[in-house]
Amino acid sequence: MLGLMATFGCLGVAVVWPMTGVLICAAVFILQVLLMGLRPVAARVPPPIRRMPETMGAPVFSVHVATHSEPPLLVIRTLRALLKQDWPAQQYEVIVMDNNTRDPALWKPVEAFCQGYNARLKFLHQMDVQGAKAGALTIALSHSRPDATHIVTVDADYIVAPTFLSAAAEALARTGADYVQFPQSYAGAQGVAAGVDAELEEYFRSNARVADGAEAVLLTGTLCVISKQALLAAGGWSGATTTEDAEMGVRLCNAGFSGRYIDQVVGQGLLPLSFRDLETQRYRWCSGNFQTLRLHLSTILSRNSTLSISKRLVLASQLTAWFNLALVPTVLMLTALLTGAGPSSIVVLAAGVVFLSFLDIVFCVFGRGLRDGQSGSVMCQALACRLALAPKSARATFDAMLGGGLSFVVTNKSGAGGHGEGWVPIEHLTLFGTALVLLIAQPSGNLLVDAALVILMLPLPAALFTETRLRAYRDAVLPLQLKAVP
Repeated sequence: MLGLMATFGCLGVAVVWPMTGVLICAAVFILQVLLMGLRPVAARVPPPIRRMPETMGAPVFSVHVATHSEPPLLVIRTLRALLKQDWPAQQYEVIVMDNNTRDPALWKPVEAFCQGYNARLKFLHQMDVQGAKAGALTIALSHSRPDATHIVTVDADYIVAPTFLSAAAEALARTGADYVQFPQSYAGAQGVAAGVDAELEEYFRSNARVADGAEAVLLTGTLCVISKQALLAAGGWSGATTTEDAEMGVRLCNAGFSGRYIDQVVGQGLLPLSFRDLETQRYRWCSGNFQTLRLHLSTILSRNSTLSISKRLVLASQLTAWFNLALVPTVLMLTALLTGAGPSSIVVLAAGVVFLSFLDIVFCVFGRGLRDGQSGSVMCQALACRLALAPKSARATFDAMLGGGLSFVVTNKSGAGGHGEGWVPIEHLTLFGTALVLLIAQPSGNLLVDAALVILMLPLPAALFTETRLRAYRDAVLPLQLKAVP
């Protein structure tokens, strides 16, 4: 509601004082150009210096699985995979921290399973936990064994390979890093939802790989392994933003700790099971990273910052990976075209922002796809996914810019709740309908403006296509993931 009021406020100002609208569009245009230039500049960061492998004692891992209203069978599958590690059993523990789950039918079966492995699994259940996932991880941290050297976070739906902890130990010794981040990967996605998988993977293959060169990789919430000493020295988990993982990564970097990206798939989770769930996830990632950027802006921009230029560049690149600045320019352009109010410069500048935003999406998706040798079909599906998410990313960026309170929403993995059945993408329909009416009834005669209107029509078919892919994925994968645990 706050975001909607602010949008109409911007419109009112732009209509009464047209130059204000021009200045807004010009400022956003410049910001969009800077964001597009940030990634290639950050990509020039040299690869990390090869270090001699460190001789260190065998790590003692404390694996933390934070849960909230998760399907119990899904969590138990995750725990079974963690029990099957080829790492010595006496060298790791698993703590399940269930927070704020009101329905006993969801957490009691997990508790019963853990009691069957009492020496290896520790189950905690607490209500009224503050700080969402960060609060749950803080409680788990306080219950970790005193001799634990590293904290490992694993999402409730991630089935890790038996070699996960061994791979983590090898990566820590090889890199000498204080923390390492493995890529997120998704079970069964290659067949029916390859485009969604590729769109999500682009972050790791682009931003995380580049950040590895500066040893300033941000955490992404699951499959991260952090020195317990470093985690405590940096202040522990914080619920100040809805992306507690990325925010923790910035504080670790600012405290002088090194973080590396390990390009090795060691576990797989579930994709969001509907487009609505995917939008919710993207909204949290985008708005949470904006919160983190605002919170640590001085760390990145201040001349007194202790961080190197390369670290600042890659931190900014990672935090802005999901941003979309096109909301206000889009509304200004459509309003000006519909009402005839405001100078033509508003329309042209706003159209320029929309067009640049589209080019940014195309360059990111196709650039990475071509470098990785993806098929044309997969690249087009990934582009459709990114375009479908553009309205929600733009809304998240704008809402976070206003500084309103944002809440942590857990991605639904249960298969319950309809998952988009009867779903109507109102924002996408509004954009499509308004742009179509303007193109047919009131053509501008300006090629850039007409191109921007066509671009605004693309998210609707892209969203409908992505929803069909996720529905097929849900039908194929969910029965296997939620079947009875042997």
